[in-house]
Amino acid sequence: MLFNKKVVVISGYSGVGKSTLIKHVLKNFNQTKLSVSCTTRTPRPGEYDGQDYYFIDKNKFKTLIANNEFIEYTECFGNYYGTLKSEINQILDNDLICILDIEFEGAYNVLVKNILGNDIDCVGILIEAPCRDDLKTRLIARGEQLSAIDARMSNKRFPENFSKMYKYKIMNNILKNAQRNIINIFKEVIG
Repeated sequence: MLFNKKVVVISGYSGVGKSTLIKHVLKNFNQTKLSVSCTTRTPRPGEYDGQDYYFIDKNKFKTLIANNEFIEYTECFGNYYGTLKSEINQILDNDLICILDIEFEGAYNVLVKNILGNDIDCVGILIEAPCRDDLKTRLIARGEQLSAIDARMSNKRFPENFSKMYKYKIMNNILKNAQRNIINIFKEVIG
């Protein structure tokens, strides 16, 4: 079966380097576009509304849930995150490969439950860090508060059997190697 529409799901713990690798892909493949997610958290320094996230309040987020406008959403550390159906459709309708940066539960809905439908080719990439201490160091360097880091580190919400749903896995311990690996994966995905 030939697929005209492709979605690449990229997942991994906070601080593993997903955003860095996604930016590298976007810079190297003009036929890709990141689906911008919604969140109720406040922007971090250097983040922009409509580029990094759509920063909205909880009432608006709950209205979007009630109107069934998300393909997936989750609450994480008191904030909501979600992927709009309209965002994905706009990317796919422009004949671009849609990149989703989503949590494991959302990835399960896309990759296993196939909520986007049979006419869309969905592939998953899991980004991993070499160890827990490495993740903590990255989160500290990113400017996260220690209380938030401790909460993230104690709340590992990734059942090991979920890793089977990802066709590709990248260990992000040396950035150049991880960048080369993700470029090779996208060359394969694009065909």
